[in-house]
Amino acid sequence: MQRRWGWVLAPVLSLVMLSLTYAHWRSEERGSRERRDVNFQVAAERIGYNLADRMATYEMVLRGTRGYFEGSERIDRQEFRSYVSSLQLQETRPGLKGISLILKLPAASLSSHIEDMRQRGFPQYTVRPPGDRPTYAAVTHIEPLDAENQRVLGLDAYMVPAAREALDRAADTGALAVSALLPLAQDEPAGGARGLVMYLPIYANGAALDTLQQRRAALLGWVSAPFHLAEVVAGLSREFDSDIGLDVLDGDAQDGSNHLYTDARLEHGQAQRQAIRPMLFGGRTWNLRMVPLPAFEDRYEYETHHLSALIGALLSVVLGWFAWLLATGRARAEALAYAMTAELRGARDELASTLNAIPDLLMEIGPDGRIAYCRSGHLAPLAEPARHFVGMQLEDIVQPDAAAGCRAAIQAATATGYSAGHQFRLDLQGQPYWFELSIARKPGEGPGEPPCFIALSRDITERKNAEARSHQLAYFDALTQLPNRRMLMDRMEQAVAAAQTSKQMGAVLFVDLDNFKQINDARGHTVGDAMLKQVAQRLFSLLRPGDTVARLSGDEFVMLIGHLGTDIEGAGRAALLVAETVRAALEVPYSIQTHLYSSTSSIGITLFPKQAEGTEDLLREADTAMYRAKDMGRNRIRFYEAAMQADVQERLALEQDLKKAAIEGQLAVYVQPQVNAQGAVVGGELLMRWNHPERGNVPPSRFIPLAEASGLILRMGDWMIGQACDALAKLQAQGQALSISVNVSERQFRQEDFVERIRNVLAATGAKPELLILEVTESLLIENLDDTIARMTELVQLGVRFSIDDFGTGYSSLAYLKRLPLYELKIDKSFVQDTPGDPNDTAIVQSILAVAGHLKLRVVAEGVETQAQADFLIQSHCECLQGYLFGRPQPLGAWLDKQVGLGA
Repeated sequence: MQRRWGWVLAPVLSLVMLSLTYAHWRSEERGSRERRDVNFQVAAERIGYNLADRMATYEMVLRGTRGYFEGSERIDRQEFRSYVSSLQLQETRPGLKGISLILKLPAASLSSHIEDMRQRGFPQYTVRPPGDRPTYAAVTHIEPLDAENQRVLGLDAYMVPAAREALDRAADTGALAVSALLPLAQDEPAGGARGLVMYLPIYANGAALDTLQQRRAALLGWVSAPFHLAEVVAGLSREFDSDIGLDVLDGDAQDGSNHLYTDARLEHGQAQRQAIRPMLFGGRTWNLRMVPLPAFEDRYEYETHHLSALIGALLSVVLGWFAWLLATGRARAEALAYAMTAELRGARDELASTLNAIPDLLMEIGPDGRIAYCRSGHLAPLAEPARHFVGMQLEDIVQPDAAAGCRAAIQAATATGYSAGHQFRLDLQGQPYWFELSIARKPGEGPGEPPCFIALSRDITERKNAEARSHQLAYFDALTQLPNRRMLMDRMEQAVAAAQTSKQMGAVLFVDLDNFKQINDARGHTVGDAMLKQVAQRLFSLLRPGDTVARLSGDEFVMLIGHLGTDIEGAGRAALLVAETVRAALEVPYSIQTHLYSSTSSIGITLFPKQAEGTEDLLREADTAMYRAKDMGRNRIRFYEAAMQADVQERLALEQDLKKAAIEGQLAVYVQPQVNAQGAVVGGELLMRWNHPERGNVPPSRFIPLAEASGLILRMGDWMIGQACDALAKLQAQGQALSISVNVSERQFRQEDFVERIRNVLAATGAKPELLILEVTESLLIENLDDTIARMTELVQLGVRFSIDDFGTGYSSLAYLKRLPLYELKIDKSFVQDTPGDPNDTAIVQSILAVAGHLKLRVVAEGVETQAQADFLIQSHCECLQGYLFGRPQPLGAWLDKQVGLGA
């Protein structure tokens, strides 16, 4: 009977143990597949996000170019080339072949258009393919204008079916449109490769665009950008998981015939596992099909649960066999006592070998929670600590934050018999190791005895490191290790929500390095990257706990500062102090490769929370304030104000209007006479006036600074000098020897060919140089004084004379007066208007006249409006007077007719 029970019990026990082992193996196998699937989905999402983000940056480039074209009456090719060159398409946006302008031409204007293009420097230009059509869509501008892009000039995009569909869609919707695959003219004559083209419509300024008919009627053309999707993907390769294959299809993901891009490593046919992500771009739906490659699958083929299952199976067989031996009865046991002893020793040794083969940390925990036995397997750093774990509580050997989880795992095993999944960290030999804890309940040694526990801690350090690397790539900048835009937006949302709850205001600081591009271009990207790392370190060192600094792109950084105060005034002062600290820290020279490099920063600030404004609004406000700081001269700090955005838009509109004004003849030349002590006219000062058709008379104080900042002052200044010389020539023809004064801006004076321009206009008009007086301000004399003196001397040698305008309001240094080849000083009207009643202004005017007399300089007093002022100036020996008392500014033509009449 006893022998029969032995034959039954042994197989049953082995089957039970094998079932438990199989269940454990199945659980671990399922966990391995889940981890693989989760990591694959994360990698697929990152690929889709990065590709969508890159295409969004391409769209922003195209929108900026459309704004450039819409604001220009006639596109200067050199200006367009400079604009596109500054975008650095090949370095920052790989894949774009260039940026082009397509004009919509009716058949009636085709001949004049071709003639105009040939006069612009393209003698072989024509619209291709030839033929009579009611409407043409001709490529007229493209940059960079290399050999490949030159093949595109004159191409009628309407003759390419895929292009025409996208052109019409863009024109009808007013939105970005991307074409289907089509052959690019840049790739001829090699052929083979096909690309895509993005289009944005350009409409007539001020036209109504509410209906489809209005948009079609107002259409002028398109801006476009051809690109190869394969080059775009190659440019993003560092941001993709290299073991994930990418397939981009245009339209239905089930239709495998319309591939935009295919990874060469992908095999044809349906993959066992894949992820498909739709992506809307330019009015088309791209389906991104991502397939894990064999290398990705291999990452999960070496999990340790297979070995654990094998060990469990061996233990099951051994325990079953051992149970069979025990159950065969005393008689047999006594008969085989010596043999069984040998067998038990062999089983013990085999079990020890099996336990030694377990690579992870194996522990037996007693009923009191203390470790009764510990084996470290093959993890060398655990060998010594494992011996000291015996007698300690499990929560004593883990980090404090993991102790509660270990206690909960033991309680779960006590209640259910098994618990798994709790993770904890051990610091071994100065390195962190991560383990995943599985605990199984072991019955007590006798009836009524409390249970013990077997704990297996699997080493998951490599898996945790891989998760950390994935998180680092998704949320941190690869160069500086600072948070990237994605993490910044998450933290900004949290900060705004916290500020709304706590009523504590915070600030967003937008930091941009001044002139970083020059250092990067001159010294290379290695020096530029090293400098950006040092900037990141300095900004990070200034952070308070809870604040954030992130790198957006290039040399742009954003600081998120919280808890600055409960009122706007206090928070503003605190934010300004932080910004001043940042500005001072970034001014310190950077030591890179034994060289010192200096740079400054422009900082824009906006406060939060604000009603109904999200994180994107705050970032845009700080960006706008930063550009205002740059406009104010760089190395400045500026706050965002509600009117600032409107001011920026108004300034842009006024700049475009001023550009048109110079072309359409809205600018006029006025002259204010200058008289001598006897009241006779001896000359005049030319003044520019702008009569806008809608704004009316725009004051010079408003449009002259705008012209200075935009560079339009160069063209306007040349025009004014030409008008002055024409006027002198007309006066000379009638025997009049009157002088003409004209203002010269600092930007105009600093042109490399300024002297040559003056020489040419004098030669062309025949005007006498000694009657032309160029008025400059004192600020021109502060920088590069030696160069200024050399250039003025060269012009004086031609006969031209110089005057210092508004003398006394600037630096008024006597040191430069004796060095400059001057002819005249002009006393500013602010000093004249209170003479002779104000003793201070009277003394200043008399001092200027005395200094001028010693230096033998002529003096012109501006702003003379009363006879008392005139009498005082004449008595003080002022040679020349100018002001409303003697005449208001009048059109140049009328003044010339009057002077000619007086001379006759």
